[in-house]
Amino acid sequence: MRKYLKQDELKRLLAAPRRPRDRLILRLLYETGMRVGELAELRIGDIDLENGEITIQRAKRHKEGRKVPLISDYTKIILRDYIGTRKNKRDHLLVSNKRTNLSRRQIERLVSKYGETAGIDKDKCHPHVLRHSHAVYALKSGVDLRTLQQNLGHSSIEVTAIYLTLDIEDRKQVYEEHPLPELMEPDDPFEMHKANRANLTYTFEM
Repeated sequence: MRKYLKQDELKRLLAAPRRPRDRLILRLLYETGMRVGELAELRIGDIDLENGEITIQRAKRHKEGRKVPLISDYTKIILRDYIGTRKNKRDHLLVSNKRTNLSRRQIERLVSKYGETAGIDKDKCHPHVLRHSHAVYALKSGVDLRTLQQNLGHSSIEVTAIYLTLDIEDRKQVYEEHPLPELMEPDDPFEMHKANRANLTYTFEM
């Protein structure tokens, strides 16, 4: 089972940054499910706020690129404010204070830093865990496997199907919500226990 963030962890992580750029980084990784390398290569011209789309030009295994939806109005507001008056569509979207583009490694360090701030286990403080979290919650919300495959840019639907595997805590919750027949609690567990003991004694004496 690939690691993903539980809902309380996700909430803490997304709320950790105060800087709009860093909050945007975390939200884009989670909301779109894109790879960290794809995020680092985004240009201003790849963002279409009017239509709610992001075009990943340098998509892995997709020479023609792929589009991912941008649904959250809040994320769109942060994006619009962050881009501001920058007009050159070929400029990188994410830049440092010196206006140099952020590298993949710099983004990884930012995610790690905010994960630590949010009190998340170190092995979950990586951009790819946000991608996994996107996939898990998309499927839980009812997004079909084919749609998710296209959004994540997987070459095979079998790769996407890995996210259908639930961890033990998720499976326990599902079984608690849908108990198996004949496993319902008896009206009086104590009386049931006494009856079972009597039957066992009788069988032994025979």
